[in-house]
Amino acid sequence: SYKQALKIKPDYAEAYYNMGNVLKDKGDLDAAIDSYKQALKIKPDYAEAYYNLSLLYLLRGNLDEGFKCYEWRLKIKERLAAPARTNLIWDGEQSLSGKHFVVYGEQGLGDIIQFCRYLPVLEQKGADVTFKVKSNLHALLQTMDSKTSLNTSLPEENKIDFESPLMSLPHLLKTSLEIIPITNPYLYADQSKVTTWGERLSKDSFKVGICWQGRKTKVDVGRSFSLSLFEGISKIPNVELISLHKGEGEGQITNIDFDVTTLGSGIDAGQDAFLDTAGVMMNCDLIITSDTAVAHLAGALGRPTWVALKHVPDWRWMLDRPDSLWYPTMTLFRQKNRGDWVGVFDTIEQDLLSLLEQKKRTVT
Repeated sequence: SYKQALKIKPDYAEAYYNMGNVLKDKGDLDAAIDSYKQALKIKPDYAEAYYNLSLLYLLRGNLDEGFKCYEWRLKIKERLAAPARTNLIWDGEQSLSGKHFVVYGEQGLGDIIQFCRYLPVLEQKGADVTFKVKSNLHALLQTMDSKTSLNTSLPEENKIDFESPLMSLPHLLKTSLEIIPITNPYLYADQSKVTTWGERLSKDSFKVGICWQGRKTKVDVGRSFSLSLFEGISKIPNVELISLHKGEGEGQITNIDFDVTTLGSGIDAGQDAFLDTAGVMMNCDLIITSDTAVAHLAGALGRPTWVALKHVPDWRWMLDRPDSLWYPTMTLFRQKNRGDWVGVFDTIEQDLLSLLEQKKRTVT
């Protein structure tokens, strides 16, 4: 249909852009890149085309070009994290020694957990850092080895030397495949929560924390899968599945005929996000999850984590590789064909059996 539209109107930038989106979802990335570039030839300031092009560069591991194009998101009104005050935006070059640097959070909880790792990098460059971020993440972020001040509002402009949205820091700090700030772990669970949950959970099982769905938004399309796919794993002797799931999709637990340990409505019921979840994770031997904030939390805590990914995943997981450059303790399981979660879980089950056999040999 887009090709037909372009025969009628060859300078139809939006048709090239939308065709790029469809080609990306189909997995034809070369053609998708060409389509976005055609849109940009016609409309050189097409922010959405630059933004989607950036996702493909990043997916392919071209972080330098990808993060540079990713800055075009700031020209898209609905993606603005805060008013852009160009006189305060750091250009990546000026000295930060003794400067007050304000970073403001943007996008989802998983993004904030993944990219808060850049705040200590600014401190190492001499900056006094304030992070404007949702209050429900303050308790978790305070566990980071950092002196960053956490706030829910921006300081007055005359008290700021530099500022940046969080997701611009990889570009400003010249991130490449070889230069990704990695501290493993860089977030920590509250020890009292670890102890409390340790006392409540079984002592003698191999505990697998699981999550199967994120919030039902446009971003989550194709990422989530059915809880029923864990049935094969649940039947492995001595394996206990523990639900780390909260929110949409939780009701699936009532429709399965295999055992999943649930932790009750009190988990993370307070003002702070993920504190109980982090405590439970520290008592798990393995986390198996969809691409959601739970994956980022497990990775940031340095837990052994297996992430099941759709055929063309989110850019941060890149392509083809079984590991993540962002999280050293993470293994990635990818759909070989679009929508084929059964194949992914067959591989996960076999790898889990191998892992358990290996552990048994090590013990004996």
